[in-house]
Amino acid sequence: MLAGRVKLILQYVKAVEKGELPHNHEIMRQIKSLSHRLPVLQSDRFNPQFLTQCNDVALMTLLGTVMKSANNLNQFVNKFSVSHQRQSGRRMR
Repeated sequence: MLAGRVKLILQYVKAVEKGELPHNHEIMRQIKSLSHRLPVLQSDRFNPQFLTQCNDVALMTLLGTVMKSANNLNQFVNKFSVSHQRQSGRRMR
């Protein structure tokens, strides 16, 4: 989504440079302000932060998968216990 919007802005700037669209100073100021807020991909601060964020997302995904598996195992054990209790109850009668 963000990449698509950045491409749209880039297309606008290229069209203004070629003279296809009129130069609007207000829009160009907004584009400049927005471009200064985007992280620089080659900076020394970006790489560790990006890797930390990727690791956090991967950890949350793993945690969700483990929790889902534990829940499935718990349901299986409950069903097995109920089934086993019914079978042993019939034998005792």
